[in-house]
Amino acid sequence: MTASANSLTSAHAVTLNKFKEIVEKESEGAIQVKLFLGGSMGDETANVKQLRNGELHIATLFNGNLTPFAPSVNALVLPYLFSNLNEAYAVLSDESFTNMLADQVAKESKTRPLGWMIGGYRSITNNKKPIMKMEDLQGLKLRVSPSAIQLAAFRAFGIEPHPMAWSETYNALQQGVIDGQENMYATNRDHKFWEIQKYMTEIHYMLWTGAILASDRWFSKLDADTKALVLRAAKEAQKADWQFAAAYEEECKKESIANGMKVDYLTDEDKWKEKARAIWPEFIKTPEMKALTDKALAIIGSLPKK
Repeated sequence: MTASANSLTSAHAVTLNKFKEIVEKESEGAIQVKLFLGGSMGDETANVKQLRNGELHIATLFNGNLTPFAPSVNALVLPYLFSNLNEAYAVLSDESFTNMLADQVAKESKTRPLGWMIGGYRSITNNKKPIMKMEDLQGLKLRVSPSAIQLAAFRAFGIEPHPMAWSETYNALQQGVIDGQENMYATNRDHKFWEIQKYMTEIHYMLWTGAILASDRWFSKLDADTKALVLRAAKEAQKADWQFAAAYEEECKKESIANGMKVDYLTDEDKWKEKARAIWPEFIKTPEMKALTDKALAIIGSLPKK
């Protein structure tokens, strides 16, 4: 059983459909993969709990929603870690890093990442005013994923964020309980946020990354051949996600604009980066986190400079 809380047109669906295709094809139909998409098995937090107890076998989710169960994943969501997509591709293609992280996640959460998803940067939307500098956040009630690192980042930007389950966000925006939220262009498009939000601001504080996550209890009991097939399928699903997501982000940005949303760009992003990176020590307190962060930064530092 595999699940995603995200829509049938999302990168999550592309990823899990590719996983299903590979497993069923290479097993010649001996293994059937059942998909539960669009939140039919609950939200992403519920999916992690279902993986932990073996109710689900595979799920895809935003890494921020995995961090309460696996703090080591904060190594991928440190604000302003990835300056561009190529840095993320390099880190999440490095098996010495991904194996180290997967083992730590399994130890912490009883779930095991088999592959990694990469989307777009989490832009800010709101229905009140353009945001072009940090001071423009003042007075806005913004929904932020209930992840400690994201909450800390927005507090560093000078406002008190509103943590809220994703399933409640659209209605809260519609009813004016909150003014805005932050997410990828793809998410904004999939939920037609142009119906309730006018302004979008590009900010590069956090690149969306997610996990193709397995129940470690289930995965560890697979025979060697099945385990190898599942891993191979996850890597092919990862590849499908990376190819799909990059093009889809740009398409979704254009569609959002075509439906009346206005895109603004920060004039003081160096200030945002400085404030956000100042919170890193709060989340790099253990030897494991330091090792993972140092490894990721070393991989990024080894890339050719443009």
